[in-house]
Amino acid sequence: MDKQITSSSNNTKNSRLYYGYGILAACFFIMTMVSGAQASFGVFFKPMISEFGWTRASTALPFSLNLILSGVFGIFAGRLSDRLGPRVVVAVGGIIMGAGYILMSRITNLSGLYLTYGFLVALGSSAMYVPLVSMVTRWFPHRRGLMVGIGISGIGFGIGVVPTIASQIMISHDWRESLLLVGAVSAVLIAVLAQILKPQPDPQLLDDAGKGKKSLPLPDIGIPFNQALKTRQFWMIFTSWLLYGFFYQVGAVHAVPYATDIGMSALAATSLLTIIGLVGIAGRSTLGYTGDKFSNKATLAVGFILMAAAFIGLAVFRNVGMLYGYAIIYGMFSGVGVVLASINAEHFGLQSLGAITGAIVFGNNLGGAIGPALAGYIYDKQDSYRLAFILCGLAGIAAGITIWSLKPTSKQKNDTSAADGKPIF
Repeated sequence: MDKQITSSSNNTKNSRLYYGYGILAACFFIMTMVSGAQASFGVFFKPMISEFGWTRASTALPFSLNLILSGVFGIFAGRLSDRLGPRVVVAVGGIIMGAGYILMSRITNLSGLYLTYGFLVALGSSAMYVPLVSMVTRWFPHRRGLMVGIGISGIGFGIGVVPTIASQIMISHDWRESLLLVGAVSAVLIAVLAQILKPQPDPQLLDDAGKGKKSLPLPDIGIPFNQALKTRQFWMIFTSWLLYGFFYQVGAVHAVPYATDIGMSALAATSLLTIIGLVGIAGRSTLGYTGDKFSNKATLAVGFILMAAAFIGLAVFRNVGMLYGYAIIYGMFSGVGVVLASINAEHFGLQSLGAITGAIVFGNNLGGAIGPALAGYIYDKQDSYRLAFILCGLAGIAAGITIWSLKPTSKQKNDTSAADGKPIF
């Protein structure tokens, strides 16, 4: 009888683990569509300017509005996911996001771009990253960084594949037909894949690989959201993520236009996104593993500093060779965000992980809203991105220093005491 119970327990656990990896695959392909569609904005950037006669700054502003609103909406998406689970949140978000892109393909003026991309796409895409990362963090508590890295490495795959497909479609059709296809595929694929998602299983049935390597918080232990907002550590992570968003999104929006400015064809310039995306697949998994194995804080600091060096290189050396070097470094380290949920869990626990992560992602989106618009303004005034790239380099250095200065919270100290046999609270 005991053997039968043990066997049943093991079978249930194996089933749970197998389902956990299924969830990981769903996250990968959902993030493929979200990031691929977003990265395609740079591909549609110049065609829209050519058709409507807009400036680069005015065309980049809806992108900035998108990031601000998706950051605000993301806070609520994180809290809804904490309460309701990710399935409904992600499915509804995917349908709204896809509809936004479909309607964007029909715009006739700048106001339409604000409404479709600035608002609808923002509302839909805000329901993706935070719920998915929080969910994977709960399913794999002992290998958080690695598993989150694998799950959201779909970001790199999407950046590498979707803009290239969109560019190829534009050769035989136009940007509107290409964008229509991106929206339709996104809505259907995300809504279907969301049905696979499930919230955290019973803690006894979680993945136990790597037990004993780190002291990890239990699911019900942690700092409430309102209390986390009062800590110095929250605002240090928030600030570093704001700076990260600033330089990350400048690269996402303006890399392709800059490449064509220095003589690359539109298709060759899009190949930079392919390099960034494919290198990013390996980068996100590697960075997640490095954060698990060594230190999330050190992983972030090194990544920020190296990306800063890449942007400064672009400002100093205006040639195709430097651009490809930048693409490799940017692709490898721009995915340092994979350790955000892990470093949040380390400092604040799992109780309000979705809400806390959503609030910090808002900081990232706020920086991302400022960066591309400012870079577009600088280009319109100076006919050059040089100053914008220097500012990105300085932002990267500041982000690295800020995150390196991060100290443990009282929650971390208490967890360490618990690991030594002392009470947690």
